[in-house]
Amino acid sequence: MKLVSNAIAISLLLSCAAHAGQEKGALGALLRQASGLETAAAEIPAVKAAEAQPGADLQKYQAEKALASDVLDLSSSYAGFLAGYAQANGYAVFELDGARMTAKPSLLSYATRALSLPGVPENWDAMIDFIGDLPAIHHNNRILIVVRNSSLISLADRRLYEDFREVAEFACRNAREWSKGDITIKFAFVQ
Repeated sequence: MKLVSNAIAISLLLSCAAHAGQEKGALGALLRQASGLETAAAEIPAVKAAEAQPGADLQKYQAEKALASDVLDLSSSYAGFLAGYAQANGYAVFELDGARMTAKPSLLSYATRALSLPGVPENWDAMIDFIGDLPAIHHNNRILIVVRNSSLISLADRRLYEDFREVAEFACRNAREWSKGDITIKFAFVQ
């Protein structure tokens, strides 16, 4: 692990030096001193793969890290990337528009239509259950729900926003626990 860390550090230093055109001074001495480690690091397959596609690997790492959480807060540009990444990796992706969910009755009825729920939930507990049923409804055990314009929910009714996030957290956790890890449901709140 230390070798990989050193290899990453050297790779970054080499990139900086090449970018700045500097090979003299303290940076040059450090680079010359580390050149023995650079050769060893190049022999590690993970380092070779990272050098081949540094941007793609970083994006994949960031997407996997984001999807490790049940409820995410994302920028709109990253939400689009994450939705595409999730879909390419087998997730059924659904989008909700916070502008259409600024009161509890509208949130429940709109979410029912957008998610194809079997009925309008009468309360938050029913909403949690319906969300947990999404994998059976859509025949996919991996679900990502992207809530765009989520700040509009909060601006209209802060308590509604907090309740909805709590429902999302409970639904994701309950589905995972009920299924013993076979079901994955994620929410991404996009401001």
